Amino acid sequence: MNISDQFPLLDHIPTGILAINGDAEVVLWNRMLEHWTDRTREEMVGKGLFDAYPELEAPAFRLRIEQVLNGGPPVIFSPQLHHHLIPCPLPDGSLRSQLVTISWLASHKLALFSIQDLSEQHRLIEKYRFATTELEEELRHSQLLEREKDLLAAAIDQAGEAVIITDPTGTIEYTNRAFLNQTGWGPDELKTIAIYDTLFATPETSFTHELDILGSGEIWQGRQNIMCKDGHSFTASITIAPIFNDQQKLTHHVIIQEDISRQVAMEEKFRHTQKQEALITLVGGIAHDFNNLLAGLVGQTYLATREVRDMPKTADRMKKIQAITQEAAEIVKQLLTFARQGEMHSNEFPLASFVKEFAKLARHSVPENINIRCDFESGLFPFRGDPNQLQQALLNIIQNASEALRDSNDGEIKIGLFALNPETDAVHIRKHPVLRHGNFAHLCIHDNGRGIPEAIRERIFDPFFSTKQLGSGLGLAMVMGCIRHHQGIIDVESSTANGTTFHLFLPTIPQKHASSPAHESAEHAGVTILLVDDDDRVLEPTMELLEAMQHQVTLARNGSEACEVFASKPEAWDIVITDMVMPQMNGLEASRRMRKLRPDIPVIYATGYDQSLVIEDTRKMENTILISKPFNPEELDQLIMKMVRRKK
Repeated sequence: MNISDQFPLLDHIPTGILAINGDAEVVLWNRMLEHWTDRTREEMVGKGLFDAYPELEAPAFRLRIEQVLNGGPPVIFSPQLHHHLIPCPLPDGSLRSQLVTISWLASHKLALFSIQDLSEQHRLIEKYRFATTELEEELRHSQLLEREKDLLAAAIDQAGEAVIITDPTGTIEYTNRAFLNQTGWGPDELKTIAIYDTLFATPETSFTHELDILGSGEIWQGRQNIMCKDGHSFTASITIAPIFNDQQKLTHHVIIQEDISRQVAMEEKFRHTQKQEALITLVGGIAHDFNNLLAGLVGQTYLATREVRDMPKTADRMKKIQAITQEAAEIVKQLLTFARQGEMHSNEFPLASFVKEFAKLARHSVPENINIRCDFESGLFPFRGDPNQLQQALLNIIQNASEALRDSNDGEIKIGLFALNPETDAVHIRKHPVLRHGNFAHLCIHDNGRGIPEAIRERIFDPFFSTKQLGSGLGLAMVMGCIRHHQGIIDVESSTANGTTFHLFLPTIPQKHASSPAHESAEHAGVTILLVDDDDRVLEPTMELLEAMQHQVTLARNGSEACEVFASKPEAWDIVITDMVMPQMNGLEASRRMRKLRPDIPVIYATGYDQSLVIEDTRKMENTILISKPFNPEELDQLIMKMVRRKK
């Protein structure tokens, strides 16, 4: 027995009824649908619903139908959002307006479609736009139409989008439940509110122009900030349509409102990410070019200094040029740190002794009228990181604190170091759940200055944002980049009454026996060097300074050329110094090919910028060092000799 035989009454109700199985095949098609569609039961039963009506393949239909087929709750397709589901022509050729309810019949494992013809009601509602008060009275006395009207109102009231009907001035006459939920207003409170003057209005804009558009008969669509009862606002997508009577007089506005706050937040986050990535790319490229220029300048000034030893004034000027060059190199390092491309010279050291030494440095970095106090918990707090980057980050915080205390007579900066405490640091742990796992040291720097204004507090870590007339805006951005490099967390608390506190949470490591780097000293002897760089401004002065140190140097201007030179006599070289980024073949690939011929060859990578992948690769290699341009000539010479001695 098929389902039509089980439910013969379905052929005698004024409602279209169909049912589909789990494969979306029609198993029931009642007489009303035969009448409406001119499609017989025999024609439809066994046929795929989506094959019979391809337009239902659209996600707005198919996904919701499949939701019911999967045992989900009933689904309603209202005529306001979807005029019809199954095309059913009227005698005049127009299609019937339908209210469709789809429910899951668990006992039969079928989705049951109940299709009510609301064409008459829809016609009356359309007519309502031009109707008189007498027609409204007639509709109220029609029990059938009243029931259908209630049904339609119920469907609108359950809609996810807010629906509002106002008079031409914006005074609210009707809202559905979604609007009340979105705004927090009660139905009675809205009766005296003009939505355009109150809920849509902002200090910067009014809704006058939009009202003119509606008055001309056009539909207005856009985004608008909606004011809620508690004073906060959210962004909504708004569609407003005018309603005219048959004398073409504007009588009402109907408003469809959807809360898109989450979408707007995601769009803003995406724009911010794009901006950050663009800045990172720009800064990284600029820093690379500057480092190449500085590398050439360092080499030239080093050679010039050697040549003017018997000219004290000139030699002194050359030393000042060298010092200025090193200052420029430090600025570029800050740029690279911000851009997440700064080289991390990581090693293990006790954070406690590091912070104590830093406190001494800080005392010399602030005016004498500012007092520095320290409070250190006992313990070593072993840490792995780059002490130079961390020191620069802390100095940037101290400089900001000093600026905040510029006009203070009792200025004080407190530096503290403690183990993370689940009780006293509970606020930070709730904000950053990662602190629940692992061991962290809590480094805090507090000043009793004027505090950070709330209006700019969220922007202080933005690159190039500064409140100082001559500020670069990189100081705190560099701090944020450094702490993130070290897998740490940074929080800021600030108020005009209590000043500002920077909370830095840095991951500590299991304590090991301290080890000091060995400082080798041995008689200098020249070595044979294969020097590789695609920039002559770096290549030639570097060759000259290495030769001045009694080394024998052979040049190559790209990775391919270097491989050819090396392959001609692999045993001839004591060490290879190569640029990292070059056209045709980069330094990393070139060194790999050389080591296939001679695995023990020491390699120094010199780079104007580096990427985390490159750094990780070099760390895995034996007898390999990565240095940043510009490099100090004496330090480079010591490094060369150390690596060559280690190989031997």
